[in-house]
Amino acid sequence: MLDLHRRWRRLSAWSREAIAALLALGVGGALMPLLIFFAGAALLGRYDGASAARIYDTVYGGLRSGAASSWIVLLGPYVLYLLARALAAGWRAAGTRAR
Repeated sequence: MLDLHRRWRRLSAWSREAIAALLALGVGGALMPLLIFFAGAALLGRYDGASAARIYDTVYGGLRSGAASSWIVLLGPYVLYLLARALAAGWRAAGTRAR
């Protein structure tokens, strides 16, 4: 794990951002619909016609038609990553001003 961290730090800032963006978009496109399906089934129960394949069809169909909810599912992990980076930068800046 330490070696992976060292290799990550050796990459350029642009490369790290590109990799983080691709990973976040992959999570948003591949994992989030599945997590939403299982959370919905666990909390609300299954309904007729519900399947993991159907939620993927719904999300990707919404992307094609421009539905905001589908774009939020896809871009949500990347937006959370950016928010975490902005908060960390703010905390670092506040810490240096306090000294």
